[in-house]
Amino acid sequence: MEKAQRTTSYPNLASENFAHGKKRYFIDVKKAANDSHFLLITSSEQYGEGEYHRQTVQLWEEDLGMFVEGLTMVLRRLAHGDLASAEPAMKLVKDVTGMEAVALEDRPREKLHAFGAAALSNMELLAILFCTGSSELSVLDLCGQVMASIGGEAAGLRTITTEQLCAFKGVGSAKAATLLAALELGRRAFTSSISQSF
Repeated sequence: MEKAQRTTSYPNLASENFAHGKKRYFIDVKKAANDSHFLLITSSEQYGEGEYHRQTVQLWEEDLGMFVEGLTMVLRRLAHGDLASAEPAMKLVKDVTGMEAVALEDRPREKLHAFGAAALSNMELLAILFCTGSSELSVLDLCGQVMASIGGEAAGLRTITTEQLCAFKGVGSAKAATLLAALELGRRAFTSSISQSF
């Protein structure tokens, strides 16, 4: 049976679908949790009895203009038989590093707004608190190192110290204080909810 990529359901604002042979294509406009919109293009091909292979492309509304421009250029070249050169006509941004190299929908803050905090990994949640990495590491790579040092489990953050955090290049007293303050705030919120339930 077909399996959706995400268990979270987002409202459909508009939908179209068509089929060719064993393939079916779905085009959906959906509304994310932060009231932004994205286009979901899905192809589904039946291989056996009740078995499907699904591929999905997700485009956020701010990227649709460039997508339509690029698609128009490719279709125009196809219509005129101009397929000799594979050199793209659109301007490409080269040598992008750090958070700019991460797709917008995969950046921790944008992902949180779109899908909720529960959809983020421990590394991504930590990256939101740290905000920046170092001259050598992106914030995601830096947070990946921190989480790896405690076995990847969020529980390990409960006993981590300022000295341990500052041992990582790119983590100073400000980032350490931000994390420790967030942990203490979470602890107080948790203990307060427990005491109020009795």
